[in-house]
Amino acid sequence: MRAILCIGLVAFLLGMPMLAQQKEEPKETPIKTTVGEILKNQDKFHKKLVQVEGKVTKFRKRTSRAGNAYTTFTLKQGNDEITVFSYGHLELANDNEVIVIGRYYKEKRVGRDTFKNEIDASPKEGGKVMKKEASAEKSGAS
Repeated sequence: MRAILCIGLVAFLLGMPMLAQQKEEPKETPIKTTVGEILKNQDKFHKKLVQVEGKVTKFRKRTSRAGNAYTTFTLKQGNDEITVFSYGHLELANDNEVIVIGRYYKEKRVGRDTFKNEIDASPKEGGKVMKKEASAEKSGAS
């Protein structure tokens, strides 16, 4: 029993330098841009983390055949529009002014489906959707 304890302690002590060397990867900073700029320069923004603002239209909460909840909506900025996707059911409504952070895909294939000009605002992509009023209140409270 004592030998097992000694071996475990030695292994732990030898592993400590490796744990100390592991660095946390820096978070990616989103590129603040406009919907129009993304649509004009699709290749430039493909697979990049972007931040855009606009009005929610065509808001839909859905559940996939596999049982996964998701939300889609069109983000309208002036005359420009882009589709936004996020896993989970977001607490939004049509006409909400929002800030969207997400990964833009010029084209993305999921199973048999192909999606074009879409921002994936899912947390796993580093994204989120915030109502503009709520974010203004937070910045005013600081």
